[in-house]
Amino acid sequence: MSPLYYVGLQPELSTLDTAIDSDGILSVVTDGYDVLSVPITNLHFRSRVSRISQSVSDPAIVPHISPPIYPEVNFAPNSTYAQHVLGICAKWIELDSTDPRIAGVSAQILKHELSYASFCGLSYVIVPGPTRRNNVALYAESLNAALAAVPYINIIVHLAMAETGVEDPSGPDVPAPVDAMSIWDIWNSVRTICDYSSRLSVGLQLPPKLPPQTVVSRWFAEPITVLFISANIFLSNPKGYPVLSKAHQFLLFKYMKIKPYTILQDVREATQIRTSSKLPSKQDESAYLIYIRHLHTILPSPTAVEKFGRGYQDYLQNPLQPLRDNLESGTYEVFEKDPVKYAQYEKAVFGALSERGPNPNGQPVIVAVVGAGRGPLIACALRASERANVPIFAYAVEKNPNAYTYLLQRKELQWQSNVEIVFTDMRSWSPTHKVDIMVSELLGSFGDNELSPECLDGVQRVLKSNGIMIPQSYSSHFIPAMSPKIFSSIKSQNKEDIMNTPYVVMLQAVDLLAMEIKQAWEFRHPCPYLRANSQWPASHRINDLSQNDDSTATVKRDTPFDIGNEHNYRHVTARFSIESRGVMHGFVGYFESVLYGDVELSTRPDTINKKSKDMVSWFPIWFPISTPLYVPDDAEIEISIWRKTDNRKVWYEWSVETFVLVPVPGPGSDNRDSIASASASPARAISSPTKRVRLGCSKLHNPGGKYSSMLL
Repeated sequence: MSPLYYVGLQPELSTLDTAIDSDGILSVVTDGYDVLSVPITNLHFRSRVSRISQSVSDPAIVPHISPPIYPEVNFAPNSTYAQHVLGICAKWIELDSTDPRIAGVSAQILKHELSYASFCGLSYVIVPGPTRRNNVALYAESLNAALAAVPYINIIVHLAMAETGVEDPSGPDVPAPVDAMSIWDIWNSVRTICDYSSRLSVGLQLPPKLPPQTVVSRWFAEPITVLFISANIFLSNPKGYPVLSKAHQFLLFKYMKIKPYTILQDVREATQIRTSSKLPSKQDESAYLIYIRHLHTILPSPTAVEKFGRGYQDYLQNPLQPLRDNLESGTYEVFEKDPVKYAQYEKAVFGALSERGPNPNGQPVIVAVVGAGRGPLIACALRASERANVPIFAYAVEKNPNAYTYLLQRKELQWQSNVEIVFTDMRSWSPTHKVDIMVSELLGSFGDNELSPECLDGVQRVLKSNGIMIPQSYSSHFIPAMSPKIFSSIKSQNKEDIMNTPYVVMLQAVDLLAMEIKQAWEFRHPCPYLRANSQWPASHRINDLSQNDDSTATVKRDTPFDIGNEHNYRHVTARFSIESRGVMHGFVGYFESVLYGDVELSTRPDTINKKSKDMVSWFPIWFPISTPLYVPDDAEIEISIWRKTDNRKVWYEWSVETFVLVPVPGPGSDNRDSIASASASPARAISSPTKRVRLGCSKLHNPGGKYSSMLL
């Protein structure tokens, strides 16, 4: 049985000057580790490369390096232990060297080592990251060429989390004046040049002092395959055992959600230091492994949403179209497992019944559940009626013939005479009695993306003038986000329609770029636009036989309801402030809904715990953009989104623009000095006069609903 979390060991390089046999590798596994990270070649190979390089005197000629041979390699092909080995490319190569000879020789060595690792059956090889900032393109080109030359190997680029000296400003130390995001910036250039290859990932080195949270969050969104932890960053607890700081523990807890390999380094060196420091004699090399395994056992329990979405993290799903499609029983069943949503609905119906009270004439209150599915809201309404001591008669209106059959069974076995099952599209429903309370669960991940406004507009005509609709309103919300994983997944399918389609996604490897989620628009029910009787076509007006909304009022049945849909058009352009640089791959959509009074639902991460904690029925929606947009520090993103209709379908269109804020020099000042001071102190620059300079923009996505739409 495979372990849930893999822990590996990287032995000191001085012990790997000669080949390792299979017993040596498997002994590490029997010691409790899952993997061993092993250099592919050793000093014998390095010595030969050095001799060949020195023998060529012409600096313009890059010498030819032949592949390594025994005993220049550290292991032989063996399917028994290949799964337990992560290869390490020579750390002395410089793919980004400014010396063409060194760069050329390094590129050859990289290909030779990757080829040998692939021959031995290894899946992953760790490659040292760039050694300098200003030659990243050459480094990335070498990686890209190696990926093309060796198609069955995955490259892990070993990088520091941040420059040395970058610390979390919330800590006791004053952060050094260095760029906290510079290493991430380098990585972003590398993976962009390599066209977001799915075989390229990060091996992240945890520093002794963690950088600001922004840096930690940016890295979390990246494809991290390995976390490297030096034993030298461990502290000692009161008993002398090695432990990690609380900050490092919390970081590991967060990163363990993406299940990277954890590779321990410098274990022997650190153990020797502890032993010489007269720490308890129980301290041996296994103490670090035992501690990491211990952390795995005390990971915080997953949230209700994480449990519900297990296996679907960052997986693209098409939004449901229940108006167009008849859902399967299994789909209904999944959503019925959300106790929070139905508890909120029951509370809302209870509030409406309690506030309205029973009918003075003794007749039951008419409650209609439109789009009843398998009947969970009927059950909610009946329980709320009993609690409020207000008798009701319930209609269950459903167009799905299979769900209708199931509803008939539930009526026979559970509900009996106080529920009537109606088989029709709610927009064509013409009951003999007008409705006091209308309940629906037509909300989608963006609120209106399952055509709740259109469906409820079509059935609103059967509601009494003082009737109540649950939900009373819902609003759509959005925020720009970074997710290389989602972008790579969409890009790999190489289809234009996928880049122009919103997807429902259980987000995990995602970083929200802005500090604030903003509202796009809102829908209210009953629809104010339709509320006035004059707005209804004559053939569809309610023939109210009573002037006081008597429940016996009748409704014309002759034709389906049709009033046009222009009033459900929406458009918004929202501006988001970006403090720290990143790459925008799309934006995330959420919704909030007022069911009744103070009873609400929310999928927004900043309000869900207050309004509907542990609700799992909806994942966020992801609006992709076809070309990632780099956003520098202290920038702005403007997102424009439209909800359009042509009376046959509804669709979204969206586009993005990015801006940078540039200081405007005052009279007599030097423009160069102003820009320099802005770089040194962004906060000071923002408080001074600035102008917005457009950096870039996306295309208009999904024009005319060409690629994705919701059919009416």
